[in-house]
Amino acid sequence: MLCVVWLLCVAAPAWALDHITERSYWEDASGQMAWADVQQQSFTPFSGVLSRGYTPAAVWVKLRITPTEPRQANDKLILRIRPVYLDEIRLFDPLDTSERPRVVGDRTNYSDEEYKSLTYTFVIPPGDAPRDVWLRFKTTSTSLFNIEALSTDDMMVAEYRMLMAYCLVLGLIGFFTLFVFIHWLNQPDRLYGVFVVRHLVYWVYAASFFGFHRFFLDGLIDAKTLDGAYTCLAVGATVFSIWFEKQFLNEYQPPIWARWGVNALLVWWGVVCVLLVSGQVLWALKANMLLNATAPVVLLGLAIAFIDKSRHDPRRQAALLDKKIVVTYYAAISGLLVFSVMPYLGVLSGNELLINGLPFYAVVSGLMVTVLMQLRARQLRAANAQYAQDLLLSEQQMQLEKLRREEQSQMLTMLMHELKNPLAVIDLAQQGSTDMATKGYVARHVGIIKNILDRCLSADQIALGKLNINLQAVRLDDLLADLIDQHGDAGQRIHMDNPIGKTPVQTDYQCVQIIINNLLDNALRYGDPAQAVTLSVRAQTSPAGVAGVSLCVSNKPGLASWPDPAKLFQKYYRSSGAQSISGTGLGLFLVASLAKMLGGTCHYAPDDTHVRFELWLPT
Repeated sequence: MLCVVWLLCVAAPAWALDHITERSYWEDASGQMAWADVQQQSFTPFSGVLSRGYTPAAVWVKLRITPTEPRQANDKLILRIRPVYLDEIRLFDPLDTSERPRVVGDRTNYSDEEYKSLTYTFVIPPGDAPRDVWLRFKTTSTSLFNIEALSTDDMMVAEYRMLMAYCLVLGLIGFFTLFVFIHWLNQPDRLYGVFVVRHLVYWVYAASFFGFHRFFLDGLIDAKTLDGAYTCLAVGATVFSIWFEKQFLNEYQPPIWARWGVNALLVWWGVVCVLLVSGQVLWALKANMLLNATAPVVLLGLAIAFIDKSRHDPRRQAALLDKKIVVTYYAAISGLLVFSVMPYLGVLSGNELLINGLPFYAVVSGLMVTVLMQLRARQLRAANAQYAQDLLLSEQQMQLEKLRREEQSQMLTMLMHELKNPLAVIDLAQQGSTDMATKGYVARHVGIIKNILDRCLSADQIALGKLNINLQAVRLDDLLADLIDQHGDAGQRIHMDNPIGKTPVQTDYQCVQIIINNLLDNALRYGDPAQAVTLSVRAQTSPAGVAGVSLCVSNKPGLASWPDPAKLFQKYYRSSGAQSISGTGLGLFLVASLAKMLGGTCHYAPDDTHVRFELWLPT
């Protein structure tokens, strides 16, 4: 397809008979010389396309027009000048006796053209003998142009072929845009969206480059306004291209220095805008064209320097193309764009293809980026399929784990029930004993076993999310008194300070009972047996302004010594000093879990001499 475009652009002129036999140019640095004076200057011969770059000088071109034999009396020749971004072109023809200015350019209206074409045209007589005509070019854009002198029949054929090439280029750009847009609809992705916006701008720019804007907007918008809009469009197409490349490279998480490199290109574009707004149109367009040549080379260097897929997690890698592919892409567009831009800058002589170099670049880069997007989409589909399979396996494993835990919970509940019955029999039997020491020993250890079973069951209910919270008015003074009594003789070590008295707390009775009982049990069992355990209760407002009650349990450390604050509330944690004392390591885990379920907190707040736990519950 690209070969067809190339043939239509390059080979079309060879199919028509050009009546220009000699071409030469001269630059008027002052821009003020008259035609009569210019004719005395020494002109430099050239062939094909003239490329003088961005110059403030007026460029004069002398053409030797040679008529063919035989010819009709009403024969005409059409001077066709391309491309259509040239500001002002004046014709000076010795055979023109009208004495009116003959001017075309992008500051003249399409309706004023002597011959209706997307290119700039003049209609001249063929003459009876070879003669010279002069064209004066003055433009803020690049002085790159091609001039032909064709008969009306050859002009019509050349126009058809040119329109075929233009429509094919616009069709290809539109196809690439639509193709990726459909992918974006099926799989919304930011990079696809940026590509679509970029190529929509490319499509409008290419259509304007070919001159369609002058045809369709003639009579609706003044020619000078269209000229300014086209200049802004040319500058805007550059920043949209850099914007897309920035989004593309951002997927590889570039280091800060690489981001600075891309941002420097955007700063460069900002300078172009400043020049444009300040009226320095020629320098703005030249800086913009230099930016077009520099940007792909900079991006190529950055891609080589920092892209490394191994630095990313496997899921992110799915959207990342291999470094070789990215580097090849940037190398290709660098070569293509630099080769296309050099004639615009006047560094290389132009040719028929390079007159349309920027639209041709839009087609080729569009094709390459579309292929990249396809490769990327294929990788994402494969990765998503793998993720879906992994997710299905994970869900199956979760179901199996849930089933296993439920079976484990059922077995634990059954075991608790089966153990409590023999314990009840043992407890009942020891009550008939007359040996008080044995009776106390048995009762104490039966209580320990029951407490262990209750903690295991509570921990299992929390893990399964089956512990229900039933809020009710709870009087802490009664609850604390009952808990102290349950500890028997050991409870006599508990010193309680309760200034809130009988004030009720809206909470779950059973959960609060488990929390406070575990805190007191820990203090009594692991604290210094010769020292008192302090239990204080007071009203306290949380940092968020919620009214509540604070309960602090404090004891001096005993054989278990000081606990590890980092592991204290973890399930099954027991300090090295507590290994000789019976326990499950579930007590403080239950305290923290239940306090959180009640909307409160429990944290470890030791001082220099005491192990202290502070519980806060909302009222």
